[in-house]
Amino acid sequence: MSTGQAETQADTRPAPARPGGSMPRWSLALVASVHALIFAWAGMQLPWSEWSGFAIVCYLLAFGHGLTAVSAALRLRLLTPVWRVSSVFALIVLGWLAWELTSAASYLAGLYGSLGEGLGAALLAVIGLVALLTLPLSCWGLAATWRRSFNAGLFGATPLLLTIWTLGALHQANDAVAERVPLPGTSEELAGRDDRAVNGLVENQLHDALAAEIDHWGVLPPIPVDGPLRKVEGGYRHTKLRVPSLYTAAPIACVPQPGASESVAVVTYLRLIEGEREPAQRSKLAPVEAVSRCVRAAPEQISVAIARQIAAESVQGPVKIDLIRGLAPLRSRAPLLDMLALRPGLDGVCDEEHCLMPWQLVALDQFIVNEPLPWIPDFRFGISAVELRAALGFEVPAEVLAWDREQRDPKRLDKLREDSRATPRPADAASWLLLDGLTRIETLSYFVTDDGVFLPLVRMHTREVRVSKERLDHARELADAHIAKAQLRNGRFRYTLDPFTGAQQTKSWNLPRQAGTTLVMCELGGEPKRTRRVASRSLGFMAKHAKTSGDVVALVRRSRGETAELGSTALPAIAFAACREHVGERHDELLAGLTRFLLAMQRDDGSFYPQFDLVGGAPIDGPEPMYAGGQAIFALSLAEKLALDDPEAAAAAELPSADLIHEAVERAMAFYTGPYWDTFVRDFFWLEENWHCLAARASLGHHRNEAYEQYCVDYMSYKARLVLDERSAVANEFIGGYSMGNILTPVNTPAAGFGEGLAAAMAIKHARGEDLEAERAQMRAVIEFLLRQQWSEDNCFACAPHRTVLGGFSESMSAPEIRIDYTQHSWAALGHGGSWIYDELPDKAPGDP
Repeated sequence: MSTGQAETQADTRPAPARPGGSMPRWSLALVASVHALIFAWAGMQLPWSEWSGFAIVCYLLAFGHGLTAVSAALRLRLLTPVWRVSSVFALIVLGWLAWELTSAASYLAGLYGSLGEGLGAALLAVIGLVALLTLPLSCWGLAATWRRSFNAGLFGATPLLLTIWTLGALHQANDAVAERVPLPGTSEELAGRDDRAVNGLVENQLHDALAAEIDHWGVLPPIPVDGPLRKVEGGYRHTKLRVPSLYTAAPIACVPQPGASESVAVVTYLRLIEGEREPAQRSKLAPVEAVSRCVRAAPEQISVAIARQIAAESVQGPVKIDLIRGLAPLRSRAPLLDMLALRPGLDGVCDEEHCLMPWQLVALDQFIVNEPLPWIPDFRFGISAVELRAALGFEVPAEVLAWDREQRDPKRLDKLREDSRATPRPADAASWLLLDGLTRIETLSYFVTDDGVFLPLVRMHTREVRVSKERLDHARELADAHIAKAQLRNGRFRYTLDPFTGAQQTKSWNLPRQAGTTLVMCELGGEPKRTRRVASRSLGFMAKHAKTSGDVVALVRRSRGETAELGSTALPAIAFAACREHVGERHDELLAGLTRFLLAMQRDDGSFYPQFDLVGGAPIDGPEPMYAGGQAIFALSLAEKLALDDPEAAAAAELPSADLIHEAVERAMAFYTGPYWDTFVRDFFWLEENWHCLAARASLGHHRNEAYEQYCVDYMSYKARLVLDERSAVANEFIGGYSMGNILTPVNTPAAGFGEGLAAAMAIKHARGEDLEAERAQMRAVIEFLLRQQWSEDNCFACAPHRTVLGGFSESMSAPEIRIDYTQHSWAALGHGGSWIYDELPDKAPGDP
């Protein structure tokens, strides 16, 4: 062998790995150990309910990094292959996650439209975080264990891989685009028009067809509402029968066919019942029932066919029309994408034979079956293939349903496992989890009221709402009446109400929620007699929960309770003070005792203790609960005002002196404007401080504090950045609310809370003589959002007839449950916030009758 040959062979042989002794030791052991712990934590704690691909990958990464750390610390010779393999595997995982995340974003963008800048930033943040945990250690490992040389093949393959990546992402987006189903009208009429123009054209055609085929709604058969005769004073009178709503959970055989040339619509209305009914029904319900009919016709004839179907069978009542405009076969991808495969309120679902309309899925709670974050109990979103199939009429095994529901609620699942009551995974669970075989349908939604008014809807609510004095007054009155009807005979307020079935929860309650509802009634109640009745009952109910400890009085929910919570007394104290103008002085002594309690709860630095030991007569130290500090200042400020305005009544009730209360309020305001949130993050992030704004507004007439007022103004300036507007590139019905782009529907309470806080900040700025133009524009957007969300005569076609649903507010457009605090906060925003824009509003909005 020549020297040249030997040199050539030496050049082509791979360089031997460095021996274990020359490799890094403690630095590598430390870094790899930290990575092992992080990935082990991710596999165990991130919200995947069982052994998913993500969890398995995390555990493998943790194992690889852990083995690398041990090998480095013990100087084992297997360090080189172990570190090399774990480095390569980590890079593969990074590529896999980056692909999954970009594919998911691409698919969701195709399905939900523009997601705004937030989703892109979140995506980059997640990829960047994973890269931070993989790239540095992997590059270090490859550099230390592999020969470093230029790889022409890899360099040349990079553009090809990027091209494949991009095309794959585009394909994911295209998968989300629905195949169009013909809409009413000729192809020439619809060609070249955007969605808004197409919707307007379809709306006009339907309206004109109904007007042409049905002269007026009164020509349809009337609904018989006279029930059995009953004896009354002076004779007999027919009982009034309730008219059922259009609510039906039954799927309909109306599956659109791919490539078909016909238009398809589902029409739901009331028809007369033929034959005998159950005695209980005869005495309570009118003899009509909700039915859905499938209408198919050529695009030029579908509007007329719909009108003729209504004229042939419907009575003089409400009608719901769903025009199917697109379909897309579903297939399972990743768990998160499966959860978001249907857009709440916009998409329905079909199997091979039957369909459920979007509004039916909302009514059946199909868009809120996942609760993946145990630390956010009200965060619910997305669908379940198992639940969808059950709703469509599949005979899903009971154990599969139970297991699936447990898996989608990790908090409940953990408790069931602790009690050894968790449902084992059924052998056939995997087949039920797949979306394959189902079809997503897109619809256009319309509603004809029982007096014939034609209204376009979106997500079960009126599509276009423009605020006017008449609309705002009506919304306030509906909310007022809803709160009054939600009060039980003992004074407590109903907690939840299902607007479609009428099921309600009356036993779950707490003192702050009870007091908050009472406060808004006393502040905004429009009918004095009703306001006095509701306030008197509620205050009387709360007064029964008073417990004395020395000279202080606290409110405690449980009669045997030995500790009192700050918030359970502070907010009721506000209600007792605010309702005094309606109920008189009957609760003054109790208010004085509550005030002494709040003074006893204050620390030397102005903050408040969270609890009070009623037996020992002393506060209990601990972190201050959210909201309670602002509520305590609010209550003390109202007590100070009472002591100043009516000193005789205050003295008779033994209310602490105005000077003593003033000093306590001033000390508290100084704390919250000073050390409480005097941090770097104040310029970027705030906690929930609405009650401080309400307290500052309540103090304007008797206790001005410049720093405390500015605290509220600064807080609302931060909150204003989170409100969706035209620049957010979201659906029109989301403007004025809070949400993550188009993916998650805005929750009503945060928008209402912003309206409450903004109204308080506007009062402060008005008292200072500052300009309110920008705030008025924001308030208008929030008010219009809330007007769209309120249940009213214009959208309550499926509401239970035996409950007062009108005036209430659901959690969101995808979560229909009505809660008393959702309505209370929304009414407060409509009342206090609406007053700041009322004078500039037109008497009627364009298009109002």
